[in-house]
Amino acid sequence: MRPILLTALTLLVPSLVSAQAPPPPAPPPPPLWDVQVGASFVGTSGNSDTSSAGADFALHRRWPVWQIESAASAVRTSSDDTRTAERYLGLFRGQRRLTSLVGLAAGIKAERDRFSGMDFRSISDVGLTWALIREAGWTLDGITAIALNAERPTVGPDRNSPVGLFQLLSRIPFGASGATTQRVTFYPDFKDTDAHRAEFEVAAQAAMNSRLALKLGYLVRRSNAPVPGFKKTDGMTTASVVIQWKASTPAQ
Repeated sequence: MRPILLTALTLLVPSLVSAQAPPPPAPPPPPLWDVQVGASFVGTSGNSDTSSAGADFALHRRWPVWQIESAASAVRTSSDDTRTAERYLGLFRGQRRLTSLVGLAAGIKAERDRFSGMDFRSISDVGLTWALIREAGWTLDGITAIALNAERPTVGPDRNSPVGLFQLLSRIPFGASGATTQRVTFYPDFKDTDAHRAEFEVAAQAAMNSRLALKLGYLVRRSNAPVPGFKKTDGMTTASVVIQWKASTPAQ
């Protein structure tokens, strides 16, 4: 009888301890606002004449229930005075928190990438945001929305299609002043089911001091039905120095 009782206690104690363990702490509140500007440049001359320049911008402003964010980026490369890549992107989104889990969101995203066959594309969306995980070591946010995709390709007629927007954004801090983010975005096309698109982006940013940071990023974009004559998948690697400002007051 005693061995059975000891065995039962041995199995129960870890369960009781884990049940009484405190939940993981919530992440600290973000600042009331933050702004960052990044830039990169690489150039060669002599045996080869190449140049590559990039810039990006990000802004967040937070109120008790509202939040706005905007972002922009530009990449341009050339070789022997011939442009080999050029991409411009801009995004603006407004969000209103309804509960600790769910919020309303509306946004617009515009891009131009003629080297991928797109003279201009805009995506206007409205939907819900989801605060899925809130821990000190990990946050996970989601977006589910309906959107209108308007395209002006370099080849072929213009397209206007109703699409969906499904996105997951993960953030994992490391060290005292660094973090890595992972984003997966999927755009199903409700008019042409074969014309779906997807994006995957991973980035890491580490502060060098209170104002400067180093940022590395990798982006993969896939269009299942690309503009005729262009490939389905594009990849881009970036490295830049970032200047950042943020409020000393935390958001409510």
